[in-house]
Amino acid sequence: MGQFRQRVAATRASHICIKIEVQRGARGEPNIRGLMTTVEGEVEATDPRDLEVVTNAIKQVGITAGATLVGVASADAFNEYVPVGHRPEDFLPGAQSVVVSASLGPTNAAWQSPNRRLMEITGYDFRENVASIVIAEHIERTHGYLAMHAPALPTSGQQPPLSMMLSAVLAGLGTRSIAANIILNPTYGMMFFAAAITTMRLTPDHQLEENVCPARSCVRMYEMEGKTPCMAVCPADEGGCIDATIEDGEITSSFFDRERCSTRAMNFGIRGHIKQVDILTGIDDADERRELIYSDDFRRNMSSIGRYKESVSQCFECMRVCPVGRYRRKLK
Repeated sequence: MGQFRQRVAATRASHICIKIEVQRGARGEPNIRGLMTTVEGEVEATDPRDLEVVTNAIKQVGITAGATLVGVASADAFNEYVPVGHRPEDFLPGAQSVVVSASLGPTNAAWQSPNRRLMEITGYDFRENVASIVIAEHIERTHGYLAMHAPALPTSGQQPPLSMMLSAVLAGLGTRSIAANIILNPTYGMMFFAAAITTMRLTPDHQLEENVCPARSCVRMYEMEGKTPCMAVCPADEGGCIDATIEDGEITSSFFDRERCSTRAMNFGIRGHIKQVDILTGIDDADERRELIYSDDFRRNMSSIGRYKESVSQCFECMRVCPVGRYRRKLK
């Protein structure tokens, strides 16, 4: 079936009714620390004898806290794909499960706006991170197991220690795509991911059985033109970042120029600031240095480092043309 085939089986449906009660403060705002979970049915949510019921209750905690979807992967599943130093147990000894939260990111209006910079500014709101932290706190407070928000950003060097993309795939939330290896969910398309690592054994979800990418319309376009929408908007043979071959509706090979992509999509934030400091060190003329320091690019870099949210990514073009989940953006 090829290296791009993802395994999966359907998750069993729970016959238990899960209720989430959010305690509110004096002004009516939700109190996340007052999040309580109760279960109606044969067992209590805190009963470790029924892992599926407990797992579903924990997922609902994350959804109530802001996640769109929540999936679970076994910590051992990472061992097949990543070396020592990048596995859940390397960050939390005795880790049993990884709970992955997914959120949508940009609103439908932001996708439609003719001002492309709005996608930079409003494209990331950390909802999945909040949900992950709430899940970790809930597991420790309610179930008495260790749990921590997984490091999604580099703790040293340029790469994050735990792959959120792999976490999402193993938790059954999506599969890799031609477009920059972005994980696509079959319903929502591109999503943002965060994870909580815990020593609590939970019922893992299965990887998706069918690849989300390429979509049927992309296969038809490739058969007619030799390109998919993402390949057409960012063609590697014309200075872009993406290329692939498709046979019988399946990806047989793909190419993604990560470094070239980062020069376009990650110009601001820590990487962008490092680039500008490097340029500054090579400028002898004081007026030229001053011009760079007071430039709009330098200001945006400093602002994105301080606030982080302002400009996380500057290019969404491959996702703009991706048909997966795009129907959701067609609102009134």
